Amino acid sequence: MKPLLLSLGLILFSPTSFSESHTIHEPLFSPDNGVICDRQAGFCVDSYGISMAFTKEFLGQEAEDKMLELINRVGSENFDTTRYSFSNKVYCDSEQKACFVDRFSDQQMTDYTSILFE
Repeated sequence: MKPLLLSLGLILFSPTSFSESHTIHEPLFSPDNGVICDRQAGFCVDSYGISMAFTKEFLGQEAEDKMLELINRVGSENFDTTRYSFSNKVYCDSEQKACFVDRFSDQQMTDYTSILFE
């Protein structure tokens, strides 16, 4: 995986060839196998759900701090990291190991599902 230098001086890794055929677009990106990050929503996920470690690694300390603030505001017992929607409305459920067009759809998003759960 080759590093990609952005104009902000951050180093991100270009997606591996597995994700080039998948239809995820900015502000979403897949920096590593099994990970999707959403710059607009400010979090990263893996097959287990929202990942604070990947959020910090790929989006930075500020994104992690904002996510922790949100969790603290609603209470950790009320914050389900296994079910989430990206800024493009794609909804994923880590327990079902599937992503859908949106929260109320049964239509699977196979590209997202394969990145995260296969």
